[in-house]
Amino acid sequence: MTSHPTFQAGGIRYDDIAPRYSAARSMSAETADTWATLIGSFIPKSQPATVLDLGCGTGRFTTLMAERFPVRVIGVDLSLGMLHRAASDVKQGDVYFSAASAESLPLHDGCCDLAWMSQVIHHVVDRQACARELRRVVKPDGAVLVRGTFGDRLDSCPTYFRFFPGARVVASQVPTIPDVLQAFRAAGFRLAAFQSVPQKTCNSLRELADRTRLRADTTLVLLSDAEFERCQSELERAAAKERTPEPVIETVDVLIFRPHA
Repeated sequence: MTSHPTFQAGGIRYDDIAPRYSAARSMSAETADTWATLIGSFIPKSQPATVLDLGCGTGRFTTLMAERFPVRVIGVDLSLGMLHRAASDVKQGDVYFSAASAESLPLHDGCCDLAWMSQVIHHVVDRQACARELRRVVKPDGAVLVRGTFGDRLDSCPTYFRFFPGARVVASQVPTIPDVLQAFRAAGFRLAAFQSVPQKTCNSLRELADRTRLRADTTLVLLSDAEFERCQSELERAAAKERTPEPVIETVDVLIFRPHA
């Protein structure tokens, strides 16, 4: 009988995968441009802005925002291992890091123009407490952008799930869009917009295999070693046979929240 992997918010030890996370989740220049364009449209132009990168991990978006925009960026994460890596990677910009939970932010009321959450909402143990904290620290005319894969939107990563079907089982257990909407609406936010953004995750199956081999993703960490090795071997065999590399395209959803007046 096959056992199915079980996801639980707060159950992943990100300190363990911090050394290899950046390599597994790096963005190409093209993909970075895609996200910078979206993020930039929510950054006020009339004043120096403060952006909260909540669940910043190793700081890939913290760095992107600090380098592209004249903003102060505050990266918050629970994992000290991820934060140490983030701090060592940042080379320029007005950047600060803090170890804290999403449910208890070490920030003053109304200090942030924008809050960015990338692939992190499923790790938050108490989503309503997190949403209340964001409502407290985000300015009345600010915004919260929640980027991720949701449990009711699993057609976004067809190539990845084709080779790692167990990863789809894990992803089906993360919060759905209605789950997230409920938490944020109860905290005083409204859904201002919803966007599905295509991104080129990898240039080929070979690049995908190089990344998944690092096993720095929640959906891979929760697979048994035997299942991971079997699926990884199938992907590497397919990559070896790929004569004309084709990009791996994923669609990532973004929920855009604004505080109620």
